[in-house]
Amino acid sequence: MAKHIPGPLYVEQLGATGVPMIFCHSTPDDHRLWMYQTAHFSSWYRCLAVDLPGYGRSPAPQPGLRIEDMAEACWEVVDRVTSGGAIIHGNSLGSRVAQWMAAMQPKRTLAVILSGTGFGGSSANMERWAKRYREEGIALRRRQVIEHFAPELQNEKRLQHYADMVCALSNDGTLDSIIAVNEALALHYPPDLLSRITSPTLVVAGTKDFSFGTVHEHKKHIPQSVLRTIEGAGHGVPIEAPAEYDRHCIEFLSSIGLFPGQHP
Repeated sequence: MAKHIPGPLYVEQLGATGVPMIFCHSTPDDHRLWMYQTAHFSSWYRCLAVDLPGYGRSPAPQPGLRIEDMAEACWEVVDRVTSGGAIIHGNSLGSRVAQWMAAMQPKRTLAVILSGTGFGGSSANMERWAKRYREEGIALRRRQVIEHFAPELQNEKRLQHYADMVCALSNDGTLDSIIAVNEALALHYPPDLLSRITSPTLVVAGTKDFSFGTVHEHKKHIPQSVLRTIEGAGHGVPIEAPAEYDRHCIEFLSSIGLFPGQHP
């Protein structure tokens, strides 16, 4: 059992067979960030969309939570279906979890797909988010979900509905969980974490993402990485631009021999 997480993570599985493909969401979202991808890729893969600790239906974390604890818990999800390898998707918070997963078990990491991720990150920024949640309460959750989207997309009914749907699952422990995760993101991590990712890696970036300015740095630190961009998308590309995100994933997986279907 992973440290500081009192029980297994909640997971929704789509697809009964195929290579496992695990999806790690951003904060303050939950597993439904990936609803388009799990529906699409379940034609070929066993899709595992997890709620990270304290989000959705997963147990709230205990004090002292670290990102590597979440990565260990996600490997436990994979262990439920296979002792072999998996393809790992991660957006924002989930991208950091995915990086740790790949560094922890490189031989089982078939490929990594990162999105909503800047290089390095700011501890001070994460500390500010934790402080804001303490002061403003759970109402901040919906505002943060919407602010992740590109400004031109924030009033789309589809994305407004998504924000309402995610925030409807907030409970008594959600606020403390979001604060705990932001505090975990504020911790300093090994400077060689990215260089320890030896698996083929795709980085997908929206050009309107507030972290876009540093995303090109990943190529310098992850040995087998490629960058693809989506014009006009923000921090939540899997839900903002699902068709473009999926296309980049299929092209990448095809290029490394991990896509079993016909290329569209």
